[in-house]
Amino acid sequence: MKEMEPVTVTTVVAVDPPTAFRIFTNEVDSWWKRGPSYRVDPNRKSAMRFEDGRFIEAYEGGEAFEHGRVIVWDPPARLVFEMRGRNFRSGETTEVEVRFERVERGTRVTVEHRGWDGLPGDHPARHGFSDEMLRDVIGTWWSDLVVAMRVHIV
Repeated sequence: MKEMEPVTVTTVVAVDPPTAFRIFTNEVDSWWKRGPSYRVDPNRKSAMRFEDGRFIEAYEGGEAFEHGRVIVWDPPARLVFEMRGRNFRSGETTEVEVRFERVERGTRVTVEHRGWDGLPGDHPARHGFSDEMLRDVIGTWWSDLVVAMRVHIV
């Protein structure tokens, strides 16, 4: 199987890089969308957060789903974390890198989601899509999230 190109989305937010990094990490639950496409268990009240080197979806009562481990925490420039869905087997992960770069109007936030080629072609997370279609779907998903973050900042 050939390597699938990473999915990359970019937006510019009207704050400096330290503020953008803080909003992405400390306020993730405020802008991360709700519903079945964005939460593991959309029927339960949950909070998305980075905590103790993990990216989790925490539920009332103390339970949590670990989306992945933080690999790089380099404020205000860079964050890298594993990302896994509810239908991933043990040891299966993808990787998300978020870069925060100062630009004239604020901060360019670039999200790169990679590692999809490490999942078998028949993996449920691929929904039967070709690599090209999967990249489009994941790109749209991340675009929705970064727009939600940008709107949260305004």
